[in-house]
Amino acid sequence: MKGILYSVIAALLIIPVIGLILFNLQSTQMNIDTNIRANELEYFSESVEDDLSRFLLIAGKRALISAVSKVVTEGFPLKDAQANLTEMISYGTIDGEIAPLIDNNNLEVWKDNVTDSSGFSLDFQNVYINITQNDSFNVLFEVTVFLNISDSNVKMGVEKNLTSRVAITIESIEDPIFPLQTYGKVMRVIHASNFSNFTGGLVQGTAALGNVSGNATFTFTPNNQKIFVTDTMSGRSVITLNQFAGIVSVDTYVPVGLTVPRIVGASNALTTIQESERIYLDYITKKVWDLQNLTLFTINKYYTSSSDGPSFLDRLEGRLTLSSKYKYGLETFVHQDDLQILQSSELYQLIHDQASRVDYIYWNNTVGNSIRNSGYDNVFSWLKIDSNHEGIYGVNEL
Repeated sequence: MKGILYSVIAALLIIPVIGLILFNLQSTQMNIDTNIRANELEYFSESVEDDLSRFLLIAGKRALISAVSKVVTEGFPLKDAQANLTEMISYGTIDGEIAPLIDNNNLEVWKDNVTDSSGFSLDFQNVYINITQNDSFNVLFEVTVFLNISDSNVKMGVEKNLTSRVAITIESIEDPIFPLQTYGKVMRVIHASNFSNFTGGLVQGTAALGNVSGNATFTFTPNNQKIFVTDTMSGRSVITLNQFAGIVSVDTYVPVGLTVPRIVGASNALTTIQESERIYLDYITKKVWDLQNLTLFTINKYYTSSSDGPSFLDRLEGRLTLSSKYKYGLETFVHQDDLQILQSSELYQLIHDQASRVDYIYWNNTVGNSIRNSGYDNVFSWLKIDSNHEGIYGVNEL
């Protein structure tokens, strides 16, 4: 009997100990599970921030392209670019209709996709979207929300204000103002130039004759498209010299019988002018001019920042001037190719032969002046620039 009694007493003592151990094990496991979930919540919160920026980068670009597509297809400008882009980012619609490219890539769809496999509940409150020009070639997309992430199973969550800002480039996006102004006949894709100066006076001479443009060369091999740059013309064949487009000489010697345009007495020509550089000899200023950047800007139909030209968002709204709410404008040239398209389309009323070719000035039919170089260079034969832009493009002396 004593043995049985001792066994019962021992069991009564051991059972609470075992229960206590099991309880502690359960509590420890619950704490571990809670800590794991807390870490998952923290990681998820951080991933939402990162993913919101990625969403804006993709959706913002698509919204801009979709907005241009609507303008070009329908032939009418947007009434309010900011409001329309905000609607597209939020719901994937524009004026209540499905917006191509972004109908399945909007904020509502993104939120559902983010939470689908996370096991957390995600709620956006007080959503604020701001879309405006960040600079001439970037549109700012900014989203601010009150974020509530929760897990009802472990009764934990995160609440915080979240702001994401992304600048979307308009590089390689179509400029809506060209089709709007030409009934859809002329298209233009935006490519930014990186020029701070478009022209420059390279060399000052003491005497000059005639105007001409061409690529500089230091090689005495005749070419009627090139301008020969030399220290002297003395001892060189006049027949060969006359087979160049023009001559730039350091000294002032001019051989009898030289008929091509030239600038002489250009003391620093050999050190300043570069091989193959596109230059212009101007007899009035007696200067050798660098027209390389202006040539590239014109041929490639580049854009540059503007203090008065309409911004990209202004252009979506069909505006030909820079509005105060967008602040950062841009401009380009209406090219001769564009006028040929208008002529072949019999849109003669849109051909303004005497207008400045700065785009927003041209569409307003404001008179421009030819530069002297235009008669000697096919690149600029059609170019006219208004007085307000002569200094900007460095042709005020030309």
